[in-house]
Amino acid sequence: MAKAFALLVEVYQIIKRFPADERFALTDDLKRAANSVVHNLAEGYGRYEPKDKTRFYKIARGSAYESMSQILVAESQKYLGAELSDDLIKSYKETIEEINALIYSLEK
Repeated sequence: MAKAFALLVEVYQIIKRFPADERFALTDDLKRAANSVVHNLAEGYGRYEPKDKTRFYKIARGSAYESMSQILVAESQKYLGAELSDDLIKSYKETIEEINALIYSLEK
């Protein structure tokens, strides 16, 4: 969860540089998806039943993929450089691997 939270903080800093006309579009979408990763991990952690936990972890994983998609859009529009985009996507992929491990450990 620490990695996901660090990514959330980084996303908040990065989207401040997006153009004003993206304020209610890509900026909000990316912020919402990045928040969803962190908050669903937290909610899943707080659940008692493994099935409940994995449901929230799977939502978090989906939101991580959504964040990566939005990062690619931001890069295509030149709001992000390729190196920063690649670093963010790499970090989200690592987060997804950690989420997958959580899910696997609960489902086996």
